[in-house]
Amino acid sequence: MKTAIILVQLFFCAFLGFSLQRLNGAENKQSLLKDLLNRALSSNPDVRYFYLEIEAAKGQQIQARLFPYPQLIGNIGPWSSGGSATTPSAFSPYGYQFYELYQPLPFPGKLKSRKEIAALDREIAELIYRRYKLFLAFKIYSLAYSIGLNEESLRITQEIIERINLLIDFLSKRPKIGIQALVELRILEGGRVGFLQNKRDLEQNLASLKSQLNALLNLSPSNPIHAHILPSGPLPKLSLEYLKQTALENNPTLLIHERLITRAEKELELTRLNAYPDFTVGPFWEYNKGINTDQGGGVTFTVGIPFSGSNVPGQAGFAWTTNKGNIMSAQAKLDQSRSLYKATVQFIYGLVGSRFAVYEKARDQLLNLPSENMLEHLSRAAAMAERQYRLGAIDINRFLAVQRQFLAVTYAIRGAQIDAISTFYELQNIAGIDSSQTSL
Repeated sequence: MKTAIILVQLFFCAFLGFSLQRLNGAENKQSLLKDLLNRALSSNPDVRYFYLEIEAAKGQQIQARLFPYPQLIGNIGPWSSGGSATTPSAFSPYGYQFYELYQPLPFPGKLKSRKEIAALDREIAELIYRRYKLFLAFKIYSLAYSIGLNEESLRITQEIIERINLLIDFLSKRPKIGIQALVELRILEGGRVGFLQNKRDLEQNLASLKSQLNALLNLSPSNPIHAHILPSGPLPKLSLEYLKQTALENNPTLLIHERLITRAEKELELTRLNAYPDFTVGPFWEYNKGINTDQGGGVTFTVGIPFSGSNVPGQAGFAWTTNKGNIMSAQAKLDQSRSLYKATVQFIYGLVGSRFAVYEKARDQLLNLPSENMLEHLSRAAAMAERQYRLGAIDINRFLAVQRQFLAVTYAIRGAQIDAISTFYELQNIAGIDSSQTSL
């Protein structure tokens, strides 16, 4: 009985340790991915550029709220009179003075429209910034997994090459090598060439992937990447309809086009209002100093009339105009925005459908493998084939066939994983889902 209890306890401890190890591995992987993303967000110049676009839009939003400053007009000059038989002549160097203070006022509705357009410009800038951050997360996560999976393929290729090198060394050091052994030696040397080509292709692909990741991190292309990240479980099942609906509600590009439609509506409204002139209003005071003193004040105003030009110095917008051409242009831009939104919706739906098909095919391929540990089984078979060849139980062609099969299956599985993971994060990017919230 005690023995059974001890065995149960040992099994429980082993299971708990395995579970904790997997949990720690997942946490470390998520931490590595977030570190890469945070590095990119803090150093990528494009992120800075789109952030400053928001700051610029904020400045324009503040400017749109401002009222024009009041203007002051003053006239000062001499006043003189030649006199008459009953009145003497008179002269005053500042005898005439006229002062006018006026406040420019936009036509009702113009200031409100300008403020709404500026607010929409800020929202659009924020959505562009969010879109780039989602794209950055998608690219970094996809590249990190692709690098890890390609490194695994390179490791297995190197393992096979080393196994062949050992056999070549083994055959070449035989004291009396016969014709058969010499032929087998040449077969091994010829077979090694193909594996060396595979290794070179993988190294070039890895160099390209790391260079792309370093570019996003604003680092040198030769900077070493120390992030061996691999998927730790089966890929999740996705719903095409859910992805379409989520993209319709959250895709930043679609949200931008929605704001552009609203902005075009506000622009059309403002263009119609611009057909009406602004006006000014304010007090004035006039002073005449001659033989007698005349002075007084009142209220002055200016407004355009249908056949006048601008009659307020330094102020635009005080002329009365039909504005028909600008209204036609603004209406056309509104229609364009609506058409472009519909076209973008169809494009997004098509993109989601095509990427979803790729994801499902790759996921089905991985789910239909004979075993989850197929690569481990093939790795043991490849090592066993070497031992059996040394013992003379199999010939050289059977040995090479096992090695090639091991590498071919590795490429197939790792390729399917890369396709599935890349399209998974791409689908999240299209749907407007933050990739940093998901770890595979």
